Amino acid sequence: MQRSLKFAAFSVLIALVVTAVMANPYRRPTKVTTSCCKSVSRTWIPYNITGYREQNALEPCVSAIIFYTKEIGPVCSNPIARWVQNKIKVVPMVN
Repeated sequence: MQRSLKFAAFSVLIALVVTAVMANPYRRPTKVTTSCCKSVSRTWIPYNITGYREQNALEPCVSAIIFYTKEIGPVCSNPIARWVQNKIKVVPMVN
């Protein structure tokens, strides 16, 4: 009796696992890459800025203005810094 009870419980467990796997075969983890500013600087950028883009705060990313430079590439800047607000008025926005 006890052996058949164990077999029945094992069979139910296997059936549940198979059902869960077959119900949604696309629920597998996928690789997610986060390429965003996680911190910003208030310091003025002494390089040639070619454009900018705005980044909204959505964990782990922070609110930022990303300036693109010829010399060093993207730089994360504080959107409330005065020099940043002045610079985005004269530099084109990048899509």
